[in-house]
This record gives sequence, structure tokens and C-alpha cells, in this order.
Amino acid sequence: MIAILDIDGTLVDTNYEHTIAWQRALRRHGAGVATWRIHRHIGMGGDKIVAALCGDEFERST
Repeated sequence: MIAILDIDGTLVDTNYEHTIAWQRALRRHGAGVATWRIHRHIGMGGDKIVAALCGDEFERST
């Protein structure tokens, strides 16, 4: 487990950790999304990233 305390992303680059966390979460819900696709969406709000990566229907079903 990794614990990183960073308020706005200027102290530590956490893009990789966010990418892996999203990939694991999506996989647990049955969505296999390529790492590079997730990485390109890091920075997008959590309220939009699932629909952007998996589609609106998937987001509504989870």
C-alpha cells in the first residue's frame, strides 16, 4: 500500500499511482482498460473519467 500526502500535485508526481489505482478499480468492475488510455485521462475529474474510459452505459451500470 502506498500513502502519499500531496495537496496539489506539485511536490510528488503521482500520475503513475493514479493510473494503477484506476486500472485496478475498473478491472474489479469488469472493465479492462489499457494503462496508456487511463494515463492520458489522469487529471480529469473522477466524475467524468469512468464515462470517458468505459462509456456512459458502463458508468450507469456500476
